[in-house]
Amino acid sequence: MALRGAGPVRTFIYGLIGFAVAGAWTLAGWLIAFIQGDHEHFLAEWGRMQAFFCLWLGAWLLLIGRSGALGERARAIAKDGSPVPRGITDRRVRVLIVASVAAVGSTTFIAMGFNASGSLLVFMWVMCLFICSMAGVVTLQAADLLFVIHNLQTAELKTFRYAPARTPELRDIVSYFSFFTLLLTIAYGFAFVGTLRGHWTGHPAVIGAVQWFWPVIYVPACSVALIYPHIVVHRLIKDAKDGALAFYQRDIDGLLGSYESLNNDDVQRVNTLAQVFDRISATPNYVFDLGIALRTAVPHAVNLAIFLTKPLIAQGVISP
Repeated sequence: MALRGAGPVRTFIYGLIGFAVAGAWTLAGWLIAFIQGDHEHFLAEWGRMQAFFCLWLGAWLLLIGRSGALGERARAIAKDGSPVPRGITDRRVRVLIVASVAAVGSTTFIAMGFNASGSLLVFMWVMCLFICSMAGVVTLQAADLLFVIHNLQTAELKTFRYAPARTPELRDIVSYFSFFTLLLTIAYGFAFVGTLRGHWTGHPAVIGAVQWFWPVIYVPACSVALIYPHIVVHRLIKDAKDGALAFYQRDIDGLLGSYESLNNDDVQRVNTLAQVFDRISATPNYVFDLGIALRTAVPHAVNLAIFLTKPLIAQGVISP
């Protein structure tokens, strides 16, 4: 879970900063509500909307994405002098992604109707715009992640010849995207719960439509951001292994092609090459450890829970 580019300590600090940001927004809202004599109602509604967790995880993701850790990992695994895999480079597309998520998110959540009045309602609107703007930037960061991972397939990479899956730079990339997608999925999970449990004052049809709309967008998006990088990394490792195995197989075939004239040194060389071939064949086909496994399994479980929860609520099986 440590981020080499940002450093494990800095990653933890990013989490603390995100926590402080969420705390500051909570305190500001409480003060406004206190002045209006409505602070108990505010805290109850703030908790139902999961606003604290959305702010905390959103700010944490934002800081991780802005730390440059992904770019550092891409530069670390690319061979010296070769092009470094990059994310989305078109500035207009980048602005469009952020602006679209911020605008659509703010519009839909404000349309659901915050259960507040006066200055506190204005605060809720501003808070909503802030969260949705962060969501726009984080969505862009997730898109950058997918593009960087995808572009690794056409880059010249530094991998261990005898065990590609044990290349530390490759492990760093897997650790980065598995941790990022874990936080992203959990953050959206809290946002989804907030849409269900908040006491919204808007039209029931609008509330229901918004509760359906975002899972349709973000559950597949989170799943793709989690699964596709794993597929690409597995393919990279397999290609590197196949290339190494083909190299040694050619040497073995070349020696055995003239087996009638083989001397003792040639036989020893064939045996040595065969041993190397077998050892490379036995190396893992993927970067795997318990942490990566957990950071992969948990988002899948959260996505499945989100996907199943809304239909069960609609059928009355469970209540929000």
